[in-house]
Amino acid sequence: MINEKIENKYQSDEIDLVELIKVLWDKKWWIVLSAFFCAAIAGIYAFTVKEQWTSKAEVVKPMAEDLGSYFSIRKEYARILGQEFDIESSFNVIYDKFILYLNSLDERERFFLKSNYYQNIVAGKDDKQKLEFLNEILINDVKVIKPDSKKNPKQLGVTVQFTAEDQVSAQRVLSEYLNYINKYTYALEIKDFLIYFNELIKDLKYEQSKFERDLNIQRNIKLENLSNAVEVAKVAGIKEYSKPLDSNNNIVQNIALSDTKIPLSDSKLSDSPYLFMLGEKYLQAQFDVIDKSNIVYPPRYYEIRFLLSELEPLLEKAQNEDVMVFRYLSSPSVPVTQDWPKRLIILLIGAILGCFLSIVVILFKRVLVKNEKY
Repeated sequence: MINEKIENKYQSDEIDLVELIKVLWDKKWWIVLSAFFCAAIAGIYAFTVKEQWTSKAEVVKPMAEDLGSYFSIRKEYARILGQEFDIESSFNVIYDKFILYLNSLDERERFFLKSNYYQNIVAGKDDKQKLEFLNEILINDVKVIKPDSKKNPKQLGVTVQFTAEDQVSAQRVLSEYLNYINKYTYALEIKDFLIYFNELIKDLKYEQSKFERDLNIQRNIKLENLSNAVEVAKVAGIKEYSKPLDSNNNIVQNIALSDTKIPLSDSKLSDSPYLFMLGEKYLQAQFDVIDKSNIVYPPRYYEIRFLLSELEPLLEKAQNEDVMVFRYLSSPSVPVTQDWPKRLIILLIGAILGCFLSIVVILFKRVLVKNEKY
């Protein structure tokens, strides 16, 4: 009895499957038309939706040749000042700044607001639409991907990509954006460097002028004291330094000699009570020699002059440099395949969806007809 029921059920299922296939075969043209109709709708979408093409570039930290003369300027700067120059550290610092500004939404916004690409997209749009387009570009169209050995072991540097509506724009805008950030990074780097550079030049010039001022004042004081002593010696009738004075009044002589060297802190001119005793002839000779001779500066003064002669041309050169603060591992590519829409996939999905919907409708109608019979 049980075997008969199982056999009947099996035969019934087999009959239902055959009937189902027969029904679908009878309605095959409806299924085909439905698939074609849905594929056509999908095709309209696929060929009218905004295209997306992505250009990619991979960047790494710069080398000496990328930094151009800026590298030699920094090295020369350190050499002149007797400082150590850490090449690797310099490369890392400037490259890290480049990556930082590359991720900055503010700098990204400044670039695109002035770009022809953005201006063409928002032409004729209201303020709200312009803001929406700008946010879309800043957040979704520009991507900066740091290397991740787990996700992509082959990625060596930082990948920068930009998505646009056509291939040419994608590559061009990405190149312009990277160049913009490069120039911005170097401009800030050289600005910081020149601040310290200019301050150093100012400090050295001030120290130089202080030497010149102080020693000139000392020289003038000395000449004034000698001149006064000469006049006193003339009035006193002392032509030459007397020998008896040399043997009996060494203390007076020493006081008189030292009085010609008045320190800067005691710059008030004074008439020495002893200087004239050296005699008119000796005092006049000393006055003439000092008056005609150049000032003898200390070694530090000449060191400052040398530093300025080396640093000032270097400062001018540093202001006119144009360098690359990164190196391309792969330059911005021309995309060969579009990211979206994937037209073939969309058409296939549309056709499959059309088939599925038509089959569901046919089966649903068959169930309704069966129920009406019973």
